[in-house]
Amino acid sequence: MPRIKVRFAINKGRHGAPMAKLGKISEQAEKFLRALAADCDIETRPGEWLAANFKNGSVEYDAEFQDDVDTGAVQLFARYLEGLADFDPDSEDLNFGVRPATILEYARIGTLIDPDEVIGLGIYKAKGGKPKWRSITYNATAALRRHVETPIPSYGSAQGILHAWYKEAREPNFQLRELSTDVLIKILYPPTLYSSVADAVKERTTILMVSGDMLFDRATRQAVELRAEQIRKVRMLSSSEFEEFFGSAPLFESDDALETYADG
Repeated sequence: MPRIKVRFAINKGRHGAPMAKLGKISEQAEKFLRALAADCDIETRPGEWLAANFKNGSVEYDAEFQDDVDTGAVQLFARYLEGLADFDPDSEDLNFGVRPATILEYARIGTLIDPDEVIGLGIYKAKGGKPKWRSITYNATAALRRHVETPIPSYGSAQGILHAWYKEAREPNFQLRELSTDVLIKILYPPTLYSSVADAVKERTTILMVSGDMLFDRATRQAVELRAEQIRKVRMLSSSEFEEFFGSAPLFESDDALETYADG
């Protein structure tokens, strides 16, 4: 069975490479390769990527995963890698199966080199042969980072409990701990909604439904900021009210009933 391997040429066009830089680039390259392998459903652990087939001049070597994988996974890995290397954020969107977190690991390699420096990236096909060369550059990876790290604008709502309130900030805001994800969302609000926020802090368990323009982090797919247009209190159910839900839909009380419902 084939193995996954990628060829790196560090300090390309120059003699050797500073040891401190070589170590940092190799460490970051392994983080990226492990993340990309995970996107291809290949489980890897630290230390399973071996540097081999060194070449004199600039530091050039193969980074090779030590376990055999099926041909389809090797082909997918090479296709994803080529897609990242050829990606142009000014003319296309990242619409293939690589996670944003993986893309950031790739882009961070570029932070470790000089603006005029190039890392050669050799992509092997599943059947072997000579690698297809691409380049990792400072400018290209910086553009990729900006593309991935730029939040996605949207409109929607979040429901949660007020975690912290910064009423004297230059732009007053509070943190909402969202009920469904437990993440903290920064809520910016206009002066007209001050009373709604003040009312929410009177009871520790007050649940708020906040609506407005939102920003989503591309990497985590979580809301990070919301400009509130409306803030509503949502009353928390009492224990007795919660218990009343049980038995309110008797057709769902048995497995047979669930199967009947699913079958239509």
